[in-house]
Amino acid sequence: MNAVLHHVDLITRYRNRGKIELGVITALTEILGATRTELYKIFVPVGDVLVGLSAAVNMSDAGLVSETYDDGFSWPAHTGSIESQPHLQTCFGSAEPCAERLPDGNSRLIALLRNEQHEPYAFLLILRPAPLEVAELEIVNGFAALLKNCLSTLDYSETDTLTRLLNRKTFDEYLINILAKIPEQDDARSGSLYLPHRRQAHPEARDHWLGVMDIDKFKTINDRFGHLIGDEVLILMANLMRESFRVQDKLFRFGGEEFVALIRPAEFSHSMGTFERFRTQVETFNFPQVGRVTLSIGFTRIKLGDTPSKILDSADEALYWTKEHGRNQSHAYETLIAEGKLQRAPATESDIELF
Repeated sequence: MNAVLHHVDLITRYRNRGKIELGVITALTEILGATRTELYKIFVPVGDVLVGLSAAVNMSDAGLVSETYDDGFSWPAHTGSIESQPHLQTCFGSAEPCAERLPDGNSRLIALLRNEQHEPYAFLLILRPAPLEVAELEIVNGFAALLKNCLSTLDYSETDTLTRLLNRKTFDEYLINILAKIPEQDDARSGSLYLPHRRQAHPEARDHWLGVMDIDKFKTINDRFGHLIGDEVLILMANLMRESFRVQDKLFRFGGEEFVALIRPAEFSHSMGTFERFRTQVETFNFPQVGRVTLSIGFTRIKLGDTPSKILDSADEALYWTKEHGRNQSHAYETLIAEGKLQRAPATESDIELF
């Protein structure tokens, strides 16, 4: 009992999703005497079910060894169709954990975890020499409930209450995390200098992109139809964002009629196509009572040496230019600079930020 309470105390102190998940599988490995415990994330893009190993804990002679494969932004490495993991696929529709004895003599338990909306969120896989007893299964269920409750609390603090998109506080954390990882990506990119040219990835394919999106003449909508209808427009706009962007892209509401998207690494043409697809989807959508609503978008590349304020300022400049030149368009800051439509601001001491 002391071991259980110790781990519960540790887990409930965490305010980071990855640490909470790793804390839960670490606790189960230690308390149940497992040889290995794994957490597989479930992703459900349109028409598919994908799974990826997010974290694992091994029991070795030296003690517990943990591994993480999820940066909280991209899909975990080696994410693929659930069909490639038949032992997980078998348990996907099961209400009870799936237990079996493996050819090597170990016992394997797989439990499907669901979130607050009762949607499949992850698989928990536990390997150990002996099958779990009833009391031990209750421990698994208890930690699964603890994980759900902790993540639900995080969801509440990280999301906008109206649209259920991520909020501004969470945006700052994601952006700082991206900027911190750029040097690592550049190190990996430098290795491509030694590869044949045909095998090198395009440098832009490793770039994250940030887009600021603003509903055109939203004040007119509120003045004409009232704030309840205005809120409905915001909710529908958030739903269209979820449909238009990839599952692993991060979507935020900054307040009012302003939205932000952080797009995981992609080439410029893909990013431009993503923002244009969303803008077109909004333009052609029939908003109840309001009818036609349009959107202006400014976006920019996130690169080494940038600061959070500089990135947002660049995207905002592109957005303001779009607003002043016809609205209902998407423009990249870099393209506007190259075409001489915007002037790059000189670097100043205030551009230096420590975080």
